[in-house]
Amino acid sequence: MMKPAELVELLEDVSGLSGGDLFEKGFSIYRDLYLAKGRVVGVEKTHDGHILLFHEDRFEHAFQTTSDRLCSPDRKDIVDAKRIARIRWVRPVVTGQVTSTACFEVPSPTGRSRPPNRLYVVESELYVVWLEPRTSGGWKFSSAYPATRDGVERYKRGGRTVGRW
Repeated sequence: MMKPAELVELLEDVSGLSGGDLFEKGFSIYRDLYLAKGRVVGVEKTHDGHILLFHEDRFEHAFQTTSDRLCSPDRKDIVDAKRIARIRWVRPVVTGQVTSTACFEVPSPTGRSRPPNRLYVVESELYVVWLEPRTSGGWKFSSAYPATRDGVERYKRGGRTVGRW
């Protein structure tokens, strides 16, 4: 098990990168870490042994954010350097290797309550990883990013704890 402070060692250096360069670096790391060699899908297991798929086309959703939170909060049009810097955190978090982490099954941020999404929270870092349910069972990676304390509390509302470690 690693302590949350040890996640810092996994931070990717993105200083001086922006736009296309940041996107290319992030996508290259995502492809190398989470996708099967030469394939658009990669397979992992969650902390409790469920199948977890990573899809190539989720990169943009997971590692981009909006340039205009007020008028277009759902539009993801710019690469988020904070998300790319933490790209290597996803695997240890969802596989249960980081202490001070909790897993919840929660309603989707879009309002769908059944089946629930999975939310992993590294509580001391306020870092979240979202998984969506697959119709054939298991999960698919959706997104991962630093959140606010209020945001985490809002996400957990109406959910249930799956585990803490």
